[in-house]
Amino acid sequence: MRSMFLAVLLAAGIGMLHASVEASGSIGTGAGKVSPRAAYSQGKALTFDTLVCNGCPVQRLDRNRAETLRADLEAAHSAGDATAEVTALCGGAAVQGDECTLRLELVYYFLTRRYRLG
Repeated sequence: MRSMFLAVLLAAGIGMLHASVEASGSIGTGAGKVSPRAAYSQGKALTFDTLVCNGCPVQRLDRNRAETLRADLEAAHSAGDATAEVTALCGGAAVQGDECTLRLELVYYFLTRRYRLG
């Protein structure tokens, strides 16, 4: 079930990545190429720019914290339940809209790959 959710989440994120990124211009994919490596890099950048830094909601990221954060991202994506971390990731806005969904998916993908969760 969890693997299936990840596969659907990743496919949706990659599918939306090209259209959403071009429209907003906030996260660039380079020359229009969408790849798992690009999704990983963008998720890593979002994670450490908005979630894990001085003055950010998370001060340190380890495997246990990554598991908790990933569960929070799943809850926000499916039910709209937003923790402080998820709200920070979406720029303080409600967890809705394509831009926020894309950010959730990119960070989810990064955490899953980096900490081998799943």
